[in-house]
Amino acid sequence: MTARWIKLKEAAIYSAIGKHRLIELSRAGAIKGFQDPDSKRGDWIFDRNSLDTYRESQVTSVTAHEKAVAIMRGIRL
Repeated sequence: MTARWIKLKEAAIYSAIGKHRLIELSRAGAIKGFQDPDSKRGDWIFDRNSLDTYRESQVTSVTAHEKAVAIMRGIRL
């Protein structure tokens, strides 16, 4: 079973985004994350699904023209 809510260190490894950047993204509302109210140390936790959504939103779409050119050159996208 894979946990939906993961700690800051694990989120940084999972998403390949730095710890400070994850906190910034959370505060900006780009991803779901917050300081765990059950943690006496104020540990941050993040929603794995929101990390996936954020990363997927960064993928640029290949245009039909670019795909056609790649196919003619023998490159698969």
